[in-house]
Amino acid sequence: MDIMELRTRLEEAPRIPLGVWPTPFMPMDGLRARLSAEGIECPRLWIKREDMTPLGAGGNKIRKLEHVLAKARAEGADVLLNTGEVQSNQVVQTAASAAHLGIPCELFLGRTDPPLSEDDQETGNILLCRILGAQVHLVPPGADRGAAMCRRAEELKAEGRHPYIIPRGSSTAEGALGSLRCFFELLDQAQASGFTPDAIAVTVGSSGTTAGFLAGAHALALSGGPDIPLYAFDTFGTDYPVQARERIMAHAEECWASLALPGICGERLLRLSYDFVGPGYSRPYPGMIEAVRLVAQSEGIVLDPNYTGKSMAGLLDAIRKGAFTADQHVVYLHTGGLPALFAMRRHFA
Repeated sequence: MDIMELRTRLEEAPRIPLGVWPTPFMPMDGLRARLSAEGIECPRLWIKREDMTPLGAGGNKIRKLEHVLAKARAEGADVLLNTGEVQSNQVVQTAASAAHLGIPCELFLGRTDPPLSEDDQETGNILLCRILGAQVHLVPPGADRGAAMCRRAEELKAEGRHPYIIPRGSSTAEGALGSLRCFFELLDQAQASGFTPDAIAVTVGSSGTTAGFLAGAHALALSGGPDIPLYAFDTFGTDYPVQARERIMAHAEECWASLALPGICGERLLRLSYDFVGPGYSRPYPGMIEAVRLVAQSEGIVLDPNYTGKSMAGLLDAIRKGAFTADQHVVYLHTGGLPALFAMRRHFA
């Protein structure tokens, strides 16, 4: 497999520019020093700042939406529909992209039971969605948000509109292409800094990001390049009907097939952990809180409580258990989500 040919195909895929690339790539020497002071053999740590994309409050979903919205535009969409929880990062990025492109947007957001806080339906990400002009439909806990969204799509069609339903997390074959582009961008930045990653750590939500990175790592290995294991930490647990490994591989295969790559995308380089979900999706626990505080106080970088706080808890656990040596380089992908902290502020007071 020729990697340059793959990258050319990737650049030729339909895309609407929404971001400013590349996003920053930084060492985490302060975090490494803190861990080393604990007597831990700590690898060189790096972070790719996908939280610093320009729309909304930042986040990696813009990568996926560049490709997903290109398809929506090609199909004549004049209103976007999307679903998630009240503190979803994806829906904020959808609302911001819709505002940027001048397309109306309707969001179907699930209430949590019990609530994250007394005002979790008014603060954080849901507040940003409203500021960005999205029409927000709140759905009761346990109700089928997808079905409500589909009913609304039929209503809009009856009015002569052309709604486009964006799947949860923008996790489609098109969306995974954005994550694959991010993988190669990260690789270029690492090589410009004088190394090839020995491992990359990612967060698993709807799984499109992990799928794109796995496709990239697999393609690189097949081309004769190095094996780069992907440490992936699930944040949904049993709160999602399809388990993480199945989600990741389904999206990775879709991405692989969409680029007409030979064979299948294997899972040999996937190191998937289910151990850091905590009590459930969007539910805090001490390990997540410790991870958010440690990174903030050693690097001045703020993670979020639903996704990156939990995956960082997983990475810290792997480091403390000796998964890496001091001469290795590990890159952490920061996917954004800071506004959700405000809906959980009592846990950080």
